Amino acid sequence: MSAATPLGDLELIRTGPSGAVTAFDAPVDGPVIAGHYPGFPVLPGVFLIEAADRTVRQWAKDNGRAQDDGADPGSGADSGTAGTADSGTELELAAMDRCRFHRPVYPGDRVLADVSVVDNAAGLLFKAAVATNRGKVADIRLRYRAKQEEEETP
Repeated sequence: MSAATPLGDLELIRTGPSGAVTAFDAPVDGPVIAGHYPGFPVLPGVFLIEAADRTVRQWAKDNGRAQDDGADPGSGADSGTAGTADSGTELELAAMDRCRFHRPVYPGDRVLADVSVVDNAAGLLFKAAVATNRGKVADIRLRYRAKQEEEETP
């Protein structure tokens, strides 16, 4: 677990050409759980988006569509980046086209992030269904683009 995220490693359940599924246990305590809605501990939705993004990146790495920088893909670090069919082309998250939260995620919940490739020709659009044992908690659609080289400023 890094200082930036309370999620820790994601467990890879399955991966294949059409998508991937990962799982994690929502943290039981900590400042993000206790402080999001004081008196009503829940996992903030931004961490569901993070889980979807990390699942996409794991899928890209496992399907030869990522530049592997050597970082651990489950660590929450910027670990491998999703890529196009040209292996080694780095992608960055360009947009979150949809994000709808259906119900809260409580401390200790087992969370599954099921990510599917929507636009397989370009490999840039992904749909994520995030669920717990109580049902779907979020629908997320993420779009990626080729990473632009940053120009140096004098």
